[in-house]
Amino acid sequence: MKVLFLAAEVGPYLSVGGLSQVSYFLPRALSELNNDVRVFTPKFGTMDSTAPTKSGWRLKNELLGLRVPVSDEIRGETDLICNVKSYQRSGSKVKTYFLENREYYELRANVYGYKDDHIRFALMCKGCLEWLLVQKSRKTQNEETWFPEIIHCNDWHAAYFIELARTVPRYRELLKRTPIVLTVHNFTFQGNFDFKYCAPTERDDGKKQLLPLLDPEMQKQNPLLRGILYADAITTVSPTHAREVLTEEYGEGLDKLLLRERNKVSGILNGLDVREFDPTKDPLVYANFTRRNFQRARRKNKRYLQDQFGLPKDERAFLLAYSGRLTNQKGLTLLIEAMEHLLPEFPWLQFVVLGGGDDSYRRQLTELASAYPKQVGLHLLPNFQLPRKIFSGADGVLIPSLFEPGGIVALEALRYGAVPIVRRTGGLNDIIEDFDPATRKGNGFSFINKDAWSLYGAVVSAATTYRNSHLWERLVLNALASDFSWEHAAHEYYEWYRRTLATYRRMASHVPHVAYTGRVR
Repeated sequence: MKVLFLAAEVGPYLSVGGLSQVSYFLPRALSELNNDVRVFTPKFGTMDSTAPTKSGWRLKNELLGLRVPVSDEIRGETDLICNVKSYQRSGSKVKTYFLENREYYELRANVYGYKDDHIRFALMCKGCLEWLLVQKSRKTQNEETWFPEIIHCNDWHAAYFIELARTVPRYRELLKRTPIVLTVHNFTFQGNFDFKYCAPTERDDGKKQLLPLLDPEMQKQNPLLRGILYADAITTVSPTHAREVLTEEYGEGLDKLLLRERNKVSGILNGLDVREFDPTKDPLVYANFTRRNFQRARRKNKRYLQDQFGLPKDERAFLLAYSGRLTNQKGLTLLIEAMEHLLPEFPWLQFVVLGGGDDSYRRQLTELASAYPKQVGLHLLPNFQLPRKIFSGADGVLIPSLFEPGGIVALEALRYGAVPIVRRTGGLNDIIEDFDPATRKGNGFSFINKDAWSLYGAVVSAATTYRNSHLWERLVLNALASDFSWEHAAHEYYEWYRRTLATYRRMASHVPHVAYTGRVR
C-alpha cells in the first residue's frame, strides 16, 4: 500500500515531543511490512544542526518554485513560494519530503510557540496538496512518479489538510478516490487558539468555510474539530482512550462531536522501538542483561541507581521511581500525598524522582526529601539519559496519571524490567495487566480512583509481592516478555488502512464522484 504520512515534526531530523517518534518509527515499521511509505513535513531551520549524519545532509530537489495560493487581499499576496525537497536515509525504505519556506520555517528558531503557528501549519497542508497536484499531473503524463493510496494526517497541525482536501474543488477532485485518516495524539491541543475557554460566540462549529491562510480570523477556526468532521477514519493512541474521549471528562470539549462521529473513531496503541530500547546492549545501562540473566545485572543497576541518587545501597530496599513532567496531569498531587503516608510506614521503601515542571511540586518533593533523606532521592531537571538507568535498576515505576492517552513510560519501564504501578486510564489500561500471584500472570499493578489512598493500596500490593522473591522474579520476567514493538503496532495500522480503504471504495461506488467522509452531509 502507498501511504503518505503528514506530520509537523519527524524524527530523527527533529524531535520536540512524542509525535516525532511516532512519525519516525511507525513509517519505518510499515515499510518493513512491504508498504511504500512517504513522509511530508516542513524544513525547519533547526534541522541543519540535527542532520542525520556527521557530514551533514544533501537534500534532493523534487519541486522548486511551488506556488501555494493564500488569497490575501489585504497584503496583496495571492501566492507563497515554496520548494519541496527530499531525503532518504541510508538503509531506510522511507523517503521524507520537506516543504521549504524561509519566512515560516527556515528563519524560525523553534518548531512551535509562534503567534502565527496556525498559518505555518496550514501552509504545510496546502503546500502538500499543491505538491500532490503536480505529482498527479506528472502521473497523467506517464512520468514515473509516486501518488498515495491513503493519506495519514497527525494532530491539529495536519488537520487543515483534511478540510481543504474535501471542500476546495481543485483538491476534492484530486483526492476523490483517496481516503484521508487522522490520528489524534492529544486532544488537549486543538490549534493555535484557546478553544476550550473561549467565549461561546467565538467557538467554532466547523460549519463556515475555512478562511484564507492570512486572514486574521482564521486562527479562531478549530482545525482539530474540522479534521474530525472531514476525516474518513480517526484513531487515538490507545483503545481505552478512544472510549474515554467520548465523555465530557476526557473529550476536551469535543466529546459531543466525537459521539456523533463515533463510527469513525478507534484506538491503536503506540509501539516502542525495541532496537533503540534494548537492555541487552543499551550503552546507557550500567549492567546490560537479557531475560535469562536479569537478576544479578538488575541488582547491580539498583546499587548504581541508589548511588546516583545519594541513597543507601541496599538490595533489600523496595526502590520505586517516578520519571516524567512534574504536572497535575501526571498525578503528582496523588503521588506526593501517598508518599507522605508510605515512607514512614515502610522504612525499607526508597523513592527517586526525575523530571522538571511545576515549582510547587518541586518544593513539595524537596520537603519530602528533607524529611526522609535516606529514602528519597531527587533530580528535578529534565535528563534524557537517566530514564533508562532508572528503568533498569528500579523495582517499580509509579505512573498515577489523571489521563494518559498513550503510556510510553510504561512501555519503556516494562522493556527494562521495572514493574509499572499505574492508574487505569488511556493507554495504561491497555498496557498493564494486574499481577495475579495464583496464576503468576500479569505485568504490573493498578488502581482506578483519583485519590492518594487508591495509589497507596496499589503500592502496598506491590510491596507485599516484592517480599516474596520468587513471585517478584516471575513478575519481572513477565514485564520483560511484554511485546509492544512497533512491528505489532504497524500490523494494526495496516489493517486499519485496509478496512478504511475498503469502506471508502464501497461508499464511493454508491455515490459516484462524491468523496466519502464517514458522515451524511
